[in-house]
Amino acid sequence: MLRVMLFPNDYVDARERFRTLASRRGFALESYEHPAENGPQGETLSCDVARLGPSDAERVILISSGAHGVEGFCGSGCQAELLASGLLDGLPGDTAVVLVHAVNPYGFAWLRRTNEDNIDLNRNFVDHSVALANPGYDEIHNWLVPRDWDGPARAEADAAIDAYITERGLRAFQVAMTSGQYTHPDGLFYGGKAPAWSNETWRSLLRKHCANASQVIAIDIHTGLGPRGVGEVICVTSEAEYLKAKAIFGEDVTWTGGGEAVSAQVGGSLAHAAHHEIGSEKLVMVALEFGTYPIPETLEALRAETWLVARGNLKGEQADSLKKALKDAFYIDEPDWQMAVTDRFLGLFRRMKECRP
Repeated sequence: MLRVMLFPNDYVDARERFRTLASRRGFALESYEHPAENGPQGETLSCDVARLGPSDAERVILISSGAHGVEGFCGSGCQAELLASGLLDGLPGDTAVVLVHAVNPYGFAWLRRTNEDNIDLNRNFVDHSVALANPGYDEIHNWLVPRDWDGPARAEADAAIDAYITERGLRAFQVAMTSGQYTHPDGLFYGGKAPAWSNETWRSLLRKHCANASQVIAIDIHTGLGPRGVGEVICVTSEAEYLKAKAIFGEDVTWTGGGEAVSAQVGGSLAHAAHHEIGSEKLVMVALEFGTYPIPETLEALRAETWLVARGNLKGEQADSLKKALKDAFYIDEPDWQMAVTDRFLGLFRRMKECRP
C-alpha cells in the first residue's frame, strides 16, 4: 500500500500542517513571531513550538527543524510524519516531547538557507565581542561570489576553484568554505556580528522547555550532505557527547572532531547553545543530516543563490530559477527519498523514546 507522505509544499503549508497535526495529538502550542519580517505573500513568520507531556518532565525529547531555512521542507516533513504516527502513544509519564518547527522561518519562507541578514544560524552562537577570523574563507570568497554569474568573472572564479581543489582536495575546500566566517556579510556561511532573532528565540525556548529536565535528548534535522536519502547522525561538540550519542543512536554515529563526519567541524551551532543553556551533563544533541546530491552540486546551488542576493536581480526568471535550484538541492520531492528519510527519522525517534538514563 502506498503511503501518503506529509512533506510540505511551502512554508505556509508546513506551518498549518504542523500546528493542525500537533493540536489533534494534544500538544500544547506556542508561537514566537518574527518581529520585523513577513513571508513572500505578507504572511506571519513564526517559530512554532509544540509540547506533549508534563511541564515538569524529567526527560525531554527535542526535535528541531528549519535552522537552515530551506532545509525545513525535510525537517517539517519528519515532524509531521511523527505526529501522524503511533510513536507518540504510550509516552512514559516522566517524558515530554518538544517539537520546534522552523527555527529560521524567514529562510524557510523565502527559500534561503540563511536568515534575513544572510546569517547562517549554525555559525551565529558565538561570542561576538571577540574578533573571529577564517583566513581560509578569506582566500576563496571572491571566487565563491564573483562579480557576475554568466560572464567572464564567473569563468575565472570557477577555474580558480578547480585549481584549488586539484591542489588541496575537495575536503580542504569544504572546510575553508563551510566552517564559518564573520567578515563577509554577503558571503557564504556568514555567522553575523550579533545574535540573530532566531538565536535569541532558540535560547529562550530551551530555557523554558529543557532547563529543568534531568535528561534531554535532541535531534536537529538538516539536509544537503551525504549519500542520497541516507541520514547520518552527527555529533558536533565533544568526544564525551559523541560516546553518549553512540549509546543512544547506534555505532554509526559520527563526530566532526574525529574527521569522519560528512560535515566539517564548525563552532557556534544550535547544539553549542543548547549545551550552554541546558548543561552538558544532561544533554545529548546530534544533527541528523540527510543526503541529497553530491557535495559539489549542493555547494554550487548555495553559491548561486548567495550570488543572486548579493549581486543579482531578485526579480525575474533567473531569480526564480536559482531559488528553485537551491530548494531542489536541499530537498528531493520524490516518494523514495521521502520514504527513506521518514523511516530513518522514525527509527531514531524510537531509540530516543526507549532510552533511559
